Amino acid sequence: MSIEALVNRFGLTLYLYRPTTGVGNDGEVSRSYVRTAEIKGFVDSTSETSAVAYGRANGQTSATIYLSGSVDVRIDDEIRSGVTGTVRNWRVEGVVNPGETVAANSAAHLAMTVVTATEVDPGVTL
Repeated sequence: MSIEALVNRFGLTLYLYRPTTGVGNDGEVSRSYVRTAEIKGFVDSTSETSAVAYGRANGQTSATIYLSGSVDVRIDDEIRSGVTGTVRNWRVEGVVNPGETVAANSAAHLAMTVVTATEVDPGVTL
């Protein structure tokens, strides 16, 4: 099954958020995320790791997100499953566009974006 067929059959509406920074009147730097796009993609939860830090276990869930076509996704962007309420939130760690290899003259079915991400709490800041 191609990525496009997978996204069309099992895909979710996802929302892409890009980080922005600002400086307040007191000089404090603040970071927030601004919604930049509504996209359709398939989320494949791949693994969960459990690291121990400060005497407690901290779990992280990795995911691979498949998007049809070439989508402008960058490292540190966030992809969310909704806009309001309880949503799942993934922070982008890597992006690959297999169809954008000019030297290889890639086939049309490779026009996709593959994102590796880690699920995070939407309220967590870096």
